[in-house]
Amino acid sequence: MTVQDLIRILRTYPADLRVVVNGYEEGFDDVSPEGIAVVKVQLNRGKKDWQGRHLEPAMQSEEMPADEEIVGALAFLRESN
Repeated sequence: MTVQDLIRILRTYPADLRVVVNGYEEGFDDVSPEGIAVVKVQLNRGKKDWQGRHLEPAMQSEEMPADEEIVGALAFLRESN
């Protein structure tokens, strides 16, 4: 999904609708403006069932990822408790 795709989807909802993300184990957390950030991700590296599909790049690894595997992504992070 791109920012353009997200904007198109968001336009179909009421402007005052709350935005949340999955909680750590249960429930939901608010998204705060400070929790929206551009991050670097390494595509398709999550292998464990508790990992997301994409991971932070392994910068200290002996096996450096190919540049095309690392992309910028807009992340919606959970609000800290």
